[in-house]
Amino acid sequence: MEINKIYNEDCKVTLSKMQDKFIDGIITSPPYNINTERSDGYYNNGYSHIDGLSENDYLELRTSEFKQFSRVLNDKGVICYNISYAKENPILPTLLVTKIHNETDLTIADIICWKKSIAMPFQSSSTKLSRITELIYIFVKKNQLHTFNTNKKVSKINEKTGQKFYKYYKNFIEAKNNDGYICKLKASYSQDLVNQLIDIYFPTNSLIYDPFTGIGTTQLSCINNKCKYIGSEIDKEHYKIATMRINSVS
Repeated sequence: MEINKIYNEDCKVTLSKMQDKFIDGIITSPPYNINTERSDGYYNNGYSHIDGLSENDYLELRTSEFKQFSRVLNDKGVICYNISYAKENPILPTLLVTKIHNETDLTIADIICWKKSIAMPFQSSSTKLSRITELIYIFVKKNQLHTFNTNKKVSKINEKTGQKFYKYYKNFIEAKNNDGYICKLKASYSQDLVNQLIDIYFPTNSLIYDPFTGIGTTQLSCINNKCKYIGSEIDKEHYKIATMRINSVS
């Protein structure tokens, strides 16, 4: 397994090459399974053949990935998993998080609310709200719920008791929607967001994996924050863009 590389393949293939406890963490945003929402393909992000699954198939696929995430994650590692909901099935992320908790050795340690710069979608519905926030689920191994790694800095120590107090970290992050790169991938997040996640959870030189690399946002933030990376991207066009963007800064 080569470090600081994106693999143009399904994440299951990349995961199969990793040894146990190989990575320090994951930062990613998976397909939201919204391709079939509209007949005009507005939400087609280039994953039409894998992003129109039944609810059960979607939950089974994502959970099977998490079982592999757990295997390759070191004991104190952290998974930052950004997933929103579609108006046709708003409960889907909640069902997925519950299934992951029940069927793997991973659980939720925190839930971060990400406030974006621009609310989407525009108001074309008489009932649904425009979403200016999305959730980022922080998964850790159940037996490390109170001992997993973070990058939190100590602000002071009580001289009498030795009690440590930490710099103020909130479960609310304000960050841009994306980096402004125009391509067919509509649902990318921003380096601004990833930088803040790394600041909380990943010390320098951490090895971070993104199984749904898209156009390379996670990897660019890893480079900026002196972390190592591995990525998987199944779409050839997205993979080429990600490689180009990384090469331009490397």
